[in-house]
Amino acid sequence: MRSLAAALALTLLAATASAYDKKALEEHIRESYQLPSEVSLAFGEAKGSDVPGFDAIPLTLTFNGRSQNETLFLSKNDRHYILGGFKDLKVLPSQERIKKMDLRTAPMRGKADAPVSVVQYTDFQCPFCERGYTIMRDKILKEFEGKVKWYYKALPLGFHDWAEPAAVAVECVKTQGVDKFWTMHDELFDKQGDITAADFDAKAAEFAKKAGADAKAFDECYKGKKTLEAVRRDADEAAGMGISGTPAFVVNGQLVSGADEKQIRRIVEDQLKKVKRGGEKP
Repeated sequence: MRSLAAALALTLLAATASAYDKKALEEHIRESYQLPSEVSLAFGEAKGSDVPGFDAIPLTLTFNGRSQNETLFLSKNDRHYILGGFKDLKVLPSQERIKKMDLRTAPMRGKADAPVSVVQYTDFQCPFCERGYTIMRDKILKEFEGKVKWYYKALPLGFHDWAEPAAVAVECVKTQGVDKFWTMHDELFDKQGDITAADFDAKAAEFAKKAGADAKAFDECYKGKKTLEAVRRDADEAAGMGISGTPAFVVNGQLVSGADEKQIRRIVEDQLKKVKRGGEKP
């Protein structure tokens, strides 16, 4: 009897937590944030959170095939909400970013055991990203050789007409080897000014061949958009950290927006000083 009563109590609690007016909440969010009808909102189940008096509700916003995941906190009396989440003063933003990034399959340049990681979210059509690429390749990696490793992440912006195809193409080449990936990566930035949306397919095939990729395998991958999901995972990851513009650099968890060489250098030097002080975690 006790176990039955406990089960009923748990069921009642779960029902109470998830019983909120989704329609009213959506209408309020749309008006507050001026969201057009083209943006769809999908609410998850309300669950208890670490914030006293509030439930956490997963919210997915989708527009033009792109999704962004957020957490909405709704008061227990269903009257007040916070979109974007609370900040925990006991957890540094840099630590949160590091936890959110998945670098297991991200292409990397530099020594694997380098103490400083620079993760660049980039767009091949973005002029400032080309500047960021030059800063990393020609300056940071050379000046801090063996101490910095550089990761690539895709973040093609929606208003760039060949940025996403470029990200798909370079991911296809990556399936044939990381060295081939970096060769094509560099070529795309080096020839950025010569590329148009109209001739991108031909350029992609040309650059892939120059990188040493098998033409048939690349063609099947690229035309079939087999790596589009991987590209969009990177973009969703960036959105989850509040990154919406390019280039964005995450240096040992610290965010640098834009091709800001001085800021990147300052953080790298600061992180290396922590290592030098005797094994302190950067």
